[in-house]
Amino acid sequence: MPRRHETDSDSVVSVTTAQPGRSADLDSRIARYAWMMSLRVVCFVAAVLTPSPWRWILLVGAVFLPSVAVVFANAQQRRKVTGAEPYEAPPRIQLEQQPGPVVQGEYVPDQELRGDTEK
Repeated sequence: MPRRHETDSDSVVSVTTAQPGRSADLDSRIARYAWMMSLRVVCFVAAVLTPSPWRWILLVGAVFLPSVAVVFANAQQRRKVTGAEPYEAPPRIQLEQQPGPVVQGEYVPDQELRGDTEK
């Protein structure tokens, strides 16, 4: 007998508005820093291959990119995570209304019930 129902990873629903975990934030920071440093390497290579006016612009960019990369890498992401939509239960199946058996009789509210309890 299975203890829990396994679902596909595509059908997971977020039930909280909590931010992503620390490891996900750290991974995105590392990716941003690596991207900026690869842009710095491209600036150095392009500075060697280009003529004089562009060479100096690319060298200045390569010199200042590390400080910009550190600022971007240390910046935390402030994206807002929205929670799941409220759950709406599916409509219930209603039973058909059929008349039940009718008991014929007379109701007398003041009449005391007789029993064997008073002996």
